Amino acid sequence: MSRVFWALILVVSALYISSPINACVGKTLHIGILDNPNEQMLAEMTSQLITARTGTTVKIETYKGQKEMYSAVKQGQLGMVIESTDRALEMIGKPKESGKAGFESAKAEYKKSLNLIWLEPYGAVQGGSSSQLLAPVIANETLSSLPALPKLLQKLSGITTDSGYNRIMKSKNDEKPKKLAKDFLKSKKLI
Repeated sequence: MSRVFWALILVVSALYISSPINACVGKTLHIGILDNPNEQMLAEMTSQLITARTGTTVKIETYKGQKEMYSAVKQGQLGMVIESTDRALEMIGKPKESGKAGFESAKAEYKKSLNLIWLEPYGAVQGGSSSQLLAPVIANETLSSLPALPKLLQKLSGITTDSGYNRIMKSKNDEKPKKLAKDFLKSKKLI
């Protein structure tokens, strides 16, 4: 009996010690976005930051519509999406609210009914005639397997209000988003 007990202790200890080391390496995170320039750039920045800081492979999946994207989330094909408060509130049948109020409404309702967690917003972008917030939204399972993600992505909080971000969005036609995102993150000493 004591031999079995010690063997069990040894196995549990080995798992406990090795799990933080391998917490991210070898994992693949799929990020869903709708096909628009701001989300594409934010996804590239997010992808490169996560890969550089954690070793996690990130794949960006582009969708034509919100229903298709959330269907992929429900099926476990996406661990994270980049969402706007306007679209989120519309999807859950709530009236549009601007700024922080809209963010808090979407955050509360997504957690309650969709089991998705809104992280700190990337900032405001122009959508039609109004300004809306864009933010990373992650599945609970993703948070469990990548617990450092909220703190890491907080480094991109408010990034859309940065003058450098606005410059790269204007020059986006001339260069590829991956290169622009990488150069921007390097200039901010994030990677």
